[in-house]
Amino acid sequence: MCSTEWKNQILEQLKNIVDPDLRQNIVDLGFVRNLERIAKEDGGYDVRFTLQLTTPACPVKETFRQEAIDAVSSLDWVRNVQVDLQANQVQTSGNRPLHKVKHIIAVASCKGGVGKSTVAVNLAFTLAKLGGKVGIMDADIYGPSLPILVQPEDRIVQYKDGKITPLEYQGVKLMSFGYINTESAIMRGPMIANMMNQLLTETDWGCLDYLVIDMPPGTGDIQLTICQTISLDAAVIVTTPQQLSFQDVIKGIYMFDKVSVPCVALVENMAYFEPKDMPNKRYYLFGNGKGQKIADDYGIPFMESLPLDPDLCRWSDSGTPAVLVMSESKISQLYHSLASAVVQEIAKRAFGNRSKVPQVVFDSDKCAIVISNIDPSDGNTIHNQVEWTPWDLRNACRCALCVDEWTGMERPKHVDRNVKPLQIQSAGNYAFSVVWSDGHQSLYPFERVAHTKVQESAYSNTPASTQG
Repeated sequence: MCSTEWKNQILEQLKNIVDPDLRQNIVDLGFVRNLERIAKEDGGYDVRFTLQLTTPACPVKETFRQEAIDAVSSLDWVRNVQVDLQANQVQTSGNRPLHKVKHIIAVASCKGGVGKSTVAVNLAFTLAKLGGKVGIMDADIYGPSLPILVQPEDRIVQYKDGKITPLEYQGVKLMSFGYINTESAIMRGPMIANMMNQLLTETDWGCLDYLVIDMPPGTGDIQLTICQTISLDAAVIVTTPQQLSFQDVIKGIYMFDKVSVPCVALVENMAYFEPKDMPNKRYYLFGNGKGQKIADDYGIPFMESLPLDPDLCRWSDSGTPAVLVMSESKISQLYHSLASAVVQEIAKRAFGNRSKVPQVVFDSDKCAIVISNIDPSDGNTIHNQVEWTPWDLRNACRCALCVDEWTGMERPKHVDRNVKPLQIQSAGNYAFSVVWSDGHQSLYPFERVAHTKVQESAYSNTPASTQG
């Protein structure tokens, strides 16, 4: 059997394995490397090759390995199969801040007291458990939480060659203003922004797969400065079931949209309580949240509801991330799901074919907003189009100003028949935003508007259809 023939046989078998996120087989994606065979005395061969993963924290890496072994072992001339796993090296620019960090994740909330820092810490340590090299940056100068939530033995910050050496706990690198200066400080916005920039860019993070940034609450200048200083890959937004928290979530979504950062997950924290002595009972202490509805309306691909867990609170207060000591608990499983979803969404953006995202343009000749859906088989061919008049699409907006997020009822609105889009841009892989001539800004999930036009009857009998 010539070298080309045996390699082709193996590759044909491996083409049956499809990456669940990128939706292509691992051969066409270029994941199969270093294919070799070793002759055996009985005339058969041992086979060895490498699978090049998108990230060392790939949640399905062992599934890939076993599927590859099973696929190649089905060939009658193969005796043993060895599959090595390696992570893809993302090309980074040496000119940008944090150029040795592959992916930067912001964990944000627009309201304090929702448990954002606890989520950020446990997300970071779960990413490390998945196999990634991880750091976490506490960006809250006024009220740093990381020194309380994570308490390494050695808490003395060192400086080397003009750089800050981060602390480390269980393999995760840590930095916070609280580790440097434990005294209270009264500082104004420009001072805060400058100090935050120094902590971010002058900390020697080394080579990281993921840097989790625990953002300060709010959507002001400090938050925007962070977004504009570094290149964020994704945002995770944390909220609670209360109506006030959800109203603030929308502000966060639009803040990240302005700086072209995709919101890849929404976390509804303290969503319910399950007593240990009655595990089948669930109490919604703060009411039933609207997390899934928000995620659906704004094109956020993943939503997780986390319970109010006394054990998690106890471990957090002790300075130990709960996922390290409660590895078999439900809360750890939920964080595993969250971390896996974040990893997969980042991989889609970093390694997927972005041309598969529907294209949205305003055709001035037709006076129509045209959404072109791309054929996933080749990533280029347009296989169907949906056209919206500007007035129809403007009326289809489901933002908090147009629809009561709590009741789902449409708010009265009067849209000018001559309304036009001033700006259209993609917001991640799942939505696009429009700035309208009437001053309104809308965010539309592709899932809702890119395949079938919403019937006009959905809003024709409401005040929203009234001509301005």
